[in-house]
Order: sequence, then structure tokens, then C-alpha cells
Amino acid sequence: MQFKTEKFKNMPITGKIGSTLWLVSWIWLISVYYYLTQDTTWVAKLSIAVVLLGLFIFQAQNWARLIAVLGNVMGILLSGYFFIAGFVLIATVNVMLFGGAIFYLMVPATTQYFKIQNQLETPKDKSGR
Repeated sequence: MQFKTEKFKNMPITGKIGSTLWLVSWIWLISVYYYLTQDTTWVAKLSIAVVLLGLFIFQAQNWARLIAVLGNVMGILLSGYFFIAGFVLIATVNVMLFGGAIFYLMVPATTQYFKIQNQLETPKDKSGR
């Protein structure tokens, strides 16, 4: 698989906003986690996962978009922990970033674009299916 920028350039504005918000929300969460815990092992693992998934999201892979949405739901659930621990501002920013990313990644224009890109790349067998 070659990573080209055309897919991101051709992506609808809602997809660009959703992808960018997704990346910013995870950078924010990883930064906050490191600031609060100083735990470098989880920060490194999360960073690698975010970079790898981000490569596929920016290449308009539908499966990566769906995994990103599920990961964002987990990020919102994690905000409950921050809220209970007394970090209300951090929890609020988490919910806003992750919620915005979910919204823009699930907008019909974005969903349609990712599905079309997925269909264009799916190899067809000899019967034309």
C-alpha cells in the first residue's frame, strides 16, 4: 500500500475536520496522561498505535475510521475518570475533542467518502463481484 496525499486532499471538509480532531484529541489525551502519571511505557504504546491508525485514517480506510470512532468512545468514557478525580477541565476538553471527532467522522458526507474509497480499493474476482 502506498501512502499518498491525494486521498486526504480529496476528502470532504467534514472528513478533514474529523480526522484532524481525532489526531488532536489523542495527542491531548496522551499528553495529559503523561503529565499526570509520568508513565512512559503507556505513552509510547499509545503513540505508536495512534500513528499507525492515523496513517490509515488519512488514507481514507473505512475500517480505520470505525476503529477510531470506537477508540474515541473509550476516550469519552475515560473522561468520566478525570471528572471523578476532580479534573473537570480536562474531562470537559476530552469530551469536546473526542465528541467533535466522532461527530465529524460519522457525518454522512464523510461516511460516504470512506465507503466509496473502500469500494474502489476492494479487488473484484473474475465474475465481476
